[in-house]
Amino acid sequence: MGLPGPQAVANRNWLRTVAKGEVANALGGDGLGLDRVEDGDGLRRSDGSAAVDGGGGAVLADPERRAAVHRLHHAIVDRTYGVARDAWARALPELHATWEQLAEKYPERARAAPAAPRTQPDGAWVAEGNRRLNPEQNSEVDRGVTRIQEVGRQVIVPGMRAVEAEDASRCLAGFEHCFKGEDRLKEKVADRMRSKGRPPSEALAGIPDAVRFTFQYTETSYTAAVQKDIERLEARGFIQVERRNTWTNDQYKGINSRWREPESGVIFEVQFHTQASLDAKELTHRAYERLRGETAQDDEREELEAFQKAVSGRIPIPPGATEIEDYSLRKRDG
Repeated sequence: MGLPGPQAVANRNWLRTVAKGEVANALGGDGLGLDRVEDGDGLRRSDGSAAVDGGGGAVLADPERRAAVHRLHHAIVDRTYGVARDAWARALPELHATWEQLAEKYPERARAAPAAPRTQPDGAWVAEGNRRLNPEQNSEVDRGVTRIQEVGRQVIVPGMRAVEAEDASRCLAGFEHCFKGEDRLKEKVADRMRSKGRPPSEALAGIPDAVRFTFQYTETSYTAAVQKDIERLEARGFIQVERRNTWTNDQYKGINSRWREPESGVIFEVQFHTQASLDAKELTHRAYERLRGETAQDDEREELEAFQKAVSGRIPIPPGATEIEDYSLRKRDG
């Protein structure tokens, strides 16, 4: 990823410092240096003896020197993306202030306050937007939610925790919210029944994030670590159903995937984020909710979309993240 002119100069000067062996912690031991950084990143020993010209096989054939090359690569990427992370951190207060201005300009208190979803004395369930489940439908959904949560606690959560334990460099963020609330599930069921004519159980089974998880990575490790975690999830027996890479999207950045627990058929969601993309998701959530609703007028929608675009445009994109391909089990199987 290209850097602005002044930063490129600063980065090149730092690389020359590395090349002189003055950044021992980045390489370990006497390390490897960079010779003529501007002419192909040729590698040399810090004592001056030639190793390769422009990255030939001599270094990679030696395990110790190959490890040193990798350490050097990570040091370079860390510095490059450290600049982007700092820029994101500096931008956050301004972005939060922008949201507060939008919230003041379009106050939610001016909207009709939605009635809280509730179960009626006869066992029916009602919520805003003319959503309703009759007593039999509500009971059917309750049984389905109980089953999903049982599978989640007994099978999916232990599997996700086991995957998390395999790499201490990243974590499951927001784990306490891994089960979507029952009323929110019922809202989605009612919407799907109304729009798609599906029975309650089928509508519930089609909700992809009744159980959901988010892995959070550093930018420098993101691409390789995501690919490795996908392999780990598959090794646990989970079946990948779909994967969408939106790192090039101007409204939302990250990777969302859907998985199926094979014995029960329960679908769950796994998102792959960096700290910055997760910050951005949380910052823009209320804007997203307003855009998803029906009360925002055209002028508000335009400003909300512009806000989401402004936030998304500041997120540092991890090296190689855009190259992780989308996936569809349905398309794969024809």
